[in-house]
Amino acid sequence: MAHTKKKAKIIVAVVVLCFIGTASAIIFTSSENESFLDMIQQKKGEPRYDYTGGSELFPVEFREKVWNNITGDFRPNYPNMTNEEYAWIFGNLPPFPEDFFSITELVYEGKIADFSRITEEYWKQPEFYTAWFSLYEPKYLRNNPGSWCPEGYGCFPLIKEGYVDKGVTMRIDTFFRTGFAVEAYQGLILRPYMPKEAKNVMGNTLFEQSDSVEKYFNYHITNPDNAIFTSFKDSISSNNVLEKDWFTVLEPTYSLILDKYGNFVQYQGFPEDWVQIVTLEIDVAPDTPTGDYVFAFKIEEPCYHINQEFYYSIDHEYYGSKYNPVGRMFKTDIPHFQLILHVQ
Repeated sequence: MAHTKKKAKIIVAVVVLCFIGTASAIIFTSSENESFLDMIQQKKGEPRYDYTGGSELFPVEFREKVWNNITGDFRPNYPNMTNEEYAWIFGNLPPFPEDFFSITELVYEGKIADFSRITEEYWKQPEFYTAWFSLYEPKYLRNNPGSWCPEGYGCFPLIKEGYVDKGVTMRIDTFFRTGFAVEAYQGLILRPYMPKEAKNVMGNTLFEQSDSVEKYFNYHITNPDNAIFTSFKDSISSNNVLEKDWFTVLEPTYSLILDKYGNFVQYQGFPEDWVQIVTLEIDVAPDTPTGDYVFAFKIEEPCYHINQEFYYSIDHEYYGSKYNPVGRMFKTDIPHFQLILHVQ
């Protein structure tokens, strides 16, 4: 489909809600993981659909600005956290901004909806994702070092709702990250698609759409693929990363560092790259019928040839058992991200 691009007129009407992946499973598996955003009134009025399905709303936690003498910034003071634990959990992250909770409150209220304008010192902090405050003690301070969590990932937010004019190109950002206390590199393909149904967080259908709507949209993820994958993808016989897909390897958020004899050396928490921005670009045809549409992300497991490179190569840190092709262990009935798009 070919049509002329012009400057997009887009209103992201509401950032609806999020779920947070955790150590024992990916999103949606435990009530303690739930972190709903309150519904808020926007320029276009209330959200068109009941995204929570009557589920209980969990409060978002915003803390007062307090200087932390241990970290030398404004990271919250955790009463049960030692100097050493601050260092290994947060030591690879950007300094914690003074206005962090002021900015994140605007995000959760939907007043800041263009995520590309939020700098990394905000969205790379675990405190940006509200389940952190209930999970940091059991998953980091009291985690069983004999346990092993190989899989966990998710998007924030889970659902965005937006408005767009016909005949434009639009871009929507979401944050894609490893779950808390996940101990393996997450190799995965993020695939955009137009599902037959839009769903709320309970799995209930909000509205249906036919396969024929695909002809009105061109869409793909614009982020570059993982650099290591890019370096070998032309030399393997085949791969299952499609043109509109995105392949990446998310880093673990909890690790036991061992020496060559298997002896414990130290713990390691959040790496610098544990969260990545995913941008979905959509061309809307001029003749698109006015109405509501849904775009979503699904997770696909990398194919055999991709996985072999990561299992057996010793040229990078993904080598061996620390690499996990995701999608085998945990499945959900809800997409990892949905964009509810109202075409005007």
